[in-house]
Amino acid sequence: MLNNIIRLVQKEIQLELRQKTALGTIFIYVLGTSFLIYLVFQGNITLPMWVSLFWIIALFTTVNAASKSFMKDANEQFYYLRSIVSPLEIILSKIIYNALLITVLSLVIYLVMILFFNQNVEHKGLFLLTVLLGAIGFSNLFTLLSAITARTQNFVLLAILGFPIILPLLLLIVKMSELSNFAIQQKDIYMHLGAIGLLDMITLVLSIVLFPYIWKD
Repeated sequence: MLNNIIRLVQKEIQLELRQKTALGTIFIYVLGTSFLIYLVFQGNITLPMWVSLFWIIALFTTVNAASKSFMKDANEQFYYLRSIVSPLEIILSKIIYNALLITVLSLVIYLVMILFFNQNVEHKGLFLLTVLLGAIGFSNLFTLLSAITARTQNFVLLAILGFPIILPLLLLIVKMSELSNFAIQQKDIYMHLGAIGLLDMITLVLSIVLFPYIWKD
C-alpha cells in the first residue's frame, strides 16, 4: 500500500511539472495580488492585517491548485488506476501531494509577503507549524471537494461547499498565526494547535470514508 501511494504521489509531481503553465499561473497570482495590496496600503499594514492577508491569499491559491486534483486525470486513466489501486490509496496520494503543494505555495507567499511588507511574526517556528497544519486541513477538504466537483461536473459546488466548511479551520489558524507574534503560555499554544489538529483529523477521516462512495459507479 505504501509503495503504491508513493508511486501515485510521484505521478502527481511529474504531471504538475509537465504542466508548467498551471504552476506559473499560481505564482503570478501570488505576486500580482501581493503587489496590488502593497500599492493599496503603500506597504504600511499592521501585523493582524498581514496575517489575514497571508491566509486569504493562501486560501484562494489553495482553491486554484487543489481544485484541479482530479481534473488532471482523464476518465480512462482514472478507471485504469482504480483497477490496480484501491480508492484509499488514490485519495491518500492526492491528499499528500496537495498538502506538499499547498505547503510550498504557502512558503512562497510567506517570502513574498515579507518582501513587500515590513512585517513578520516573532515566533517563526510556531507560525510555520501553523502553516503546515493549515495546509494539511486545506488539502483534506479541497481534495475531497475536487473529487465531488470532477464527478458531478458542477464546479460551483467547490465554492458553495468549501468556504462554509473551511471557515472554522481558517479562523483557528488565523488566530494561531496572530498569537505566534506574542509570548503566550504553552497551554494556549497546545489548545489552539490541538483544535487545528483535531479538525485536520476530522476532515481526513471524512475524506477517507466518503471518497469510495463518491467514485463508485
